[in-house]
Amino acid sequence: MAIVTDNELTLYSGLSASAATIASNLVPIIQDRICLLTNNYFQTDLYVQGNVVFNASAHTIVMSDADFNSENFLASDDILVYNSYRNDGFFTLSSVSGSTLTIISSQSVVDELSGASILISVVKWPKPIKQIAALMVEYDYSVRPKQSANIKSRSLGPWSESYTSGSEDQYGYPTRITDGLIPYRMARIV
Repeated sequence: MAIVTDNELTLYSGLSASAATIASNLVPIIQDRICLLTNNYFQTDLYVQGNVVFNASAHTIVMSDADFNSENFLASDDILVYNSYRNDGFFTLSSVSGSTLTIISSQSVVDELSGASILISVVKWPKPIKQIAALMVEYDYSVRPKQSANIKSRSLGPWSESYTSGSEDQYGYPTRITDGLIPYRMARIV
């Protein structure tokens, strides 16, 4: 299941159900930003590694020397694919059968026969992160489009307006939202 669903968007943010459905296309971007802000990909100890075949038309990921069922991969799990040439990222599984993972139809992979050893790991999003993700989506959908870059105040005749959103993180989100990610940050060794 994605980091945050349409229902969770309406529950944790000020978005209406129709706005949440429209804004849900921002969820993959938010997932990536949360991972970058925390240096954490929320992987579990459920993972396999080996040679993989990605089939775009079938929406499948096949690892012939693995049995995903015995490794406890389940339909609706989010997975992270790492070290492929063209298919790194998060995917949601629609079904699991032996050596084949099928991803949901709204996502896609690129045809690839990997000679590299690819890691596929089940991802578990902590519940508190769902609310943070929903607030980030709401911010991108409702607030960011109304802001003009680098404008902190404006006036027209007797009317004036000042913006005091407080401090912002590197992606422009208010830190009052993203400070909730601090407990999930992992050290980055450079």
